[in-house]
Amino acid sequence: MIIYSITLVFLNFFVLFFFQHISTKFKIVDESDGIRKFQKKPVSLLGGTLILLNILVIIFLDFFLGNNLIFDDFINTNRELFTFITGIISFYLFGLFDDKYKLSANYKLLISAFFILLFILIDNNLNILTLKFSFLNHVIELKSFSIFFTLLCFLLFINALNMFDGINCQVGSYCIFIFSIIFYKNVLPELCLTIIISLLFFLILNFRSKIFLGESGVLILAFIIGYIFVKSSNIQNNIFSADEIFMIMALPGIDMLRLFLIRIYNGKHPFSSDTNHIHHLISKHYTNTKTFIIIFSYILVTTIIYFYIDFKLEYLIGYIILYFLIIFLLTKKIKN
Repeated sequence: MIIYSITLVFLNFFVLFFFQHISTKFKIVDESDGIRKFQKKPVSLLGGTLILLNILVIIFLDFFLGNNLIFDDFINTNRELFTFITGIISFYLFGLFDDKYKLSANYKLLISAFFILLFILIDNNLNILTLKFSFLNHVIELKSFSIFFTLLCFLLFINALNMFDGINCQVGSYCIFIFSIIFYKNVLPELCLTIIISLLFFLILNFRSKIFLGESGVLILAFIIGYIFVKSSNIQNNIFSADEIFMIMALPGIDMLRLFLIRIYNGKHPFSSDTNHIHHLISKHYTNTKTFIIIFSYILVTTIIYFYIDFKLEYLIGYIILYFLIIFLLTKKIKN
């Protein structure tokens, strides 16, 4: 593992020095639109490229050394390995194309659904067959509904994470938190550590508005997180219960649902852009840095508490009520 870590550090330092040249040469940059984006200069969108390079290098190194450490017993067949590697590359290329040519929300939804459905059909184990809640004694079997439910979960999380990507360090830190939990559960620890290292280097630049994740980065991270959670649902020792996964993804998910309902109510497309996300509401009262600290602290504290309490159902209900109370107070304060 020491060889892997040293290789990753050298790789990330290399990217730190040359990312600007690469993004400028291929014109993969994000520019201000005066509505939701206010950066003074074009910003590199190579965050996804950085993450992909780290993953592919560590997979190649693992294969070259013959250690077979990366996927351990989590990915057991060539079909599963093909699905995972093809999935991250496909979503990366799709995201990179979107970063450059700005696809419509409908096209992005259809293409994402096509990819996910294809991978579900290729990998028989990439399918949520049952739902186990920590506060229920019985398991809910999805049966013929399982493929549709798995597809829906993937699409919801991809869009939730995408909509959560609004201020510097927010999605990067949130994903580090998720992969840290997965690492703590001893699920694909080498892969999780690889992604955490790449995200830490990304945050160094992202904090200074030098680089963004872009669609390519968000889609890769969303696919990998979704892949791990879906796969873990089929493992005998029940690594994550359904309510634990919900709690980890709660804030981006509930915020997305609220935005969808508001937009539909106002006669707008649910994927239309606006400045009504929770980070937008908070940033109207505080700086972006303070907004990030508030949101990340909220996620960190509320999620960790959930793993150590017994009254989980009551906590989930209270969490949802608290979220809407915060939104109400923020909205009311803005109007006043």
